[in-house]
Amino acid sequence: MTQCEQGSEEQRLGPLCVNDFGERYYYNLNRHGFDKVSAEVLFDTKFGKALFEEDALNVIIGTDSGLLLRYLQARPLPNGTRYLFIEPESVLAALDANGLLTDMDERMACIAMSDWVDAIGRFKITDYFYIDAVRSYNAICAQDDYIEEYAELSWHVTELLSQLHWQTSVELGAEAFIARQIHNIADNKLPAKLLAGAFAGKTVVLLAGGPSLDSALPWVRTHRDRLVVFAVSRIARQLLQADLYPDFIFSVDPTELSFDISKEMLEFDERTVFVCSHHTVPTLLNQWRGLALYLGDRLPWTSDLNCPNLESVGPTVTNTALQVAYRFGFRRIVLAGVDLCFTRDGFTHAKGSNEALAGPRFNLTSLQVQTNAGGMAPTSCDFAQAIHSLALQARHLSAAGCDIVNVSEHAAKVDGIRYLALAELDLPQTAVDVADIVQSRLAGSDEEAAYYVKALTDLRRARFQIRSIAKLVEDARRINDAMYNEHGVIGEYKDKQKLDKIEKKLKREHRHYSRLVKKFGIRRFIKLAKPFNDQDWTAEEAKQLGNVFYDAYRDGAAKLLQLIEASIDRVLARQQELALHPDFSVLIAQARKDRSFGRVRLWRRRFAAELIPAALQHELAELDSAYLRVLHDRETRHFVQAKGQSSLQNLRQRAGMLFKHQKVEELADLRNSLRKHPEPENVAPYQALITGYLAELARDHDAALDAYRQIVDGGDSLLEEALARIVVIAVECDDVYQANLALECLARLNPLYQSWYAEIQRLHGDILVAIDTYNAYIRRFPDDSAAQLKLARLYLDQGIYEAAELMLDHLLTNKPGLEAALAMRLQLAKIRADSAVGSADVG
Repeated sequence: MTQCEQGSEEQRLGPLCVNDFGERYYYNLNRHGFDKVSAEVLFDTKFGKALFEEDALNVIIGTDSGLLLRYLQARPLPNGTRYLFIEPESVLAALDANGLLTDMDERMACIAMSDWVDAIGRFKITDYFYIDAVRSYNAICAQDDYIEEYAELSWHVTELLSQLHWQTSVELGAEAFIARQIHNIADNKLPAKLLAGAFAGKTVVLLAGGPSLDSALPWVRTHRDRLVVFAVSRIARQLLQADLYPDFIFSVDPTELSFDISKEMLEFDERTVFVCSHHTVPTLLNQWRGLALYLGDRLPWTSDLNCPNLESVGPTVTNTALQVAYRFGFRRIVLAGVDLCFTRDGFTHAKGSNEALAGPRFNLTSLQVQTNAGGMAPTSCDFAQAIHSLALQARHLSAAGCDIVNVSEHAAKVDGIRYLALAELDLPQTAVDVADIVQSRLAGSDEEAAYYVKALTDLRRARFQIRSIAKLVEDARRINDAMYNEHGVIGEYKDKQKLDKIEKKLKREHRHYSRLVKKFGIRRFIKLAKPFNDQDWTAEEAKQLGNVFYDAYRDGAAKLLQLIEASIDRVLARQQELALHPDFSVLIAQARKDRSFGRVRLWRRRFAAELIPAALQHELAELDSAYLRVLHDRETRHFVQAKGQSSLQNLRQRAGMLFKHQKVEELADLRNSLRKHPEPENVAPYQALITGYLAELARDHDAALDAYRQIVDGGDSLLEEALARIVVIAVECDDVYQANLALECLARLNPLYQSWYAEIQRLHGDILVAIDTYNAYIRRFPDDSAAQLKLARLYLDQGIYEAAELMLDHLLTNKPGLEAALAMRLQLAKIRADSAVGSADVG
């Protein structure tokens, strides 16, 4: 049996219930989730041990009416771990008012988004990002989102965390960046600085992946001979479809997702130059068959191979391409597809992209920016940050004499960048011979063979140094472990002197590589500072501190050695590619190891067919097939991710939010977006729902009802949403029959509506049905005081005094001071007294 109390927001949150396990929760936040199992069992099933890892910051959307918070507090909290719960402001207020957030552990906080900045500062979110220990979860109420407030909150927090994670990784010099840099040593042969100033005074068009790219591409094709074209790698698919080969293509991202969205660039020919960061995803660089120029340093340690070079400027590839354009000497930079906002119907990228193929994005927050045309357009947190960084960069370049224009009126307005329509652009009258300029600048640059020799020398030197460091820290680890007595105190100071000597060697003889080891294993070293520990060091922990320190050193050195060894093997394989009679077994093994299957096409172009052993032709064919499979595979992780943002469940939540806030234009845009959804067979009920919402906001009740009836006639999808709106309209229009019918259906779908159905029966005069329905509802929620008061009033009005008295007694037993019940009992007493007097008079 479930007991209930009336909550402060009955219509939205539902009654505040207590289940058989004594757990209180708002019914409409969790519906039947806690009916048959306790919160402990349900949370154990949903989250397992994930919430109990040490040294983690768990960011959790929703608290399940405080049950998740109390579930955690009932157990020993893991050392160094914090919990940051986020609730919609109205829910947070209701939870506070009903004492559901009391006695919170200091390692927990429950906030509204207005307190986000302060809370993440107090909980040291940056430190947790440093050790890759920020976790994000949705409570069960946020996963279900019956009140249509959690979805946008979850989307917003996810974007903020993603942005903070990226910023922290860049600031920290994350291991992934260093690993990619070492991986790419074999292929980072030519520095981009070779082209510094090569295009002095000329005009370049920079193409990015925003929706406005679609309208710009025909113009670029028309004027191609008078333009130098820069393009970000993610639009390679669209450029190939337009038969438009850029002069330079850019990539900076080290992640595998970057390969997923950029792999079509591998189909460009030698007309295109690849400009990439030193840490770009290797599978793009090591399968590129044309000219490649790298940005930044070749090596993550001090080396003569780190010649002066142009740097990769973040946070986006557009920022990098813009900076390179300026350093190459261009003094007018035309931006196309650099929108940093989305179309009104939810498309985030140009046609042909994974995002566009997945359909309009529905998990947009309410964040908007002003466009060049003066209107407003939706955007995301990371785009908003990109707008800010682009404005800083543009103002700096403009002050240096660079004219930056954006040709899209629907792009975000950015300080330092002026809007200019395509028709108003004044282009140079003469063509620019990009290939001639590039070749003239590269003449005399290092030969591949010479570079590989130097790279091997440097890598082997680094390997020697790291091995020496590993040997020293092994010695230090052994000494440190032995020099403490059973009380955790140093027993032999000669051992301490030996450790001091080792430390001096690490700082003096191996200082550059020692710093790299620390940087590479920085997350382990940050943990040594114990910034999240909730207790003081014990004697035993102090004894172990040195061991942990040297273990971190050792592990960092081991990982670094593994990368260096792999890089040496890669350079040796590249040397084989220059040999007159290469060892193809080495080349094939390296290609498989690196998943650089596309190198087979370079070999076939470089070597005469007779040089390739017949016995290996089959393996080469397998590599080529593997390359084509990867290249043409559209069901990538990135595409799956994009489709998730276009799910119809997200649409339902977004439509509900827009209707609640009476956003007519945005609702119309949302309905329009469904015409382009990749699942046309499933969109009809969603189109009808939005049509109904729009009709309601226009006060056209007949049109709204027609739309909602389409949903009811169509089946199960959105049935509850449609019936609920029919009830509201019918009540407003005094259509008792329609309201009665819809509420009867709703009450079968969701017991929360039984009290509404009972009330409509009372108004309709079906008193017995109203009484039976109220009783059925109260059996489901026996302590809903508002429903019990209504039933008591109904009994009183119908002269069923004994039932009214029983209900009032029950109410006042649970809530002795309930004024409405006290007043009704006085009224009942007066009725009975008057009745008694009347009977006496008759007698």
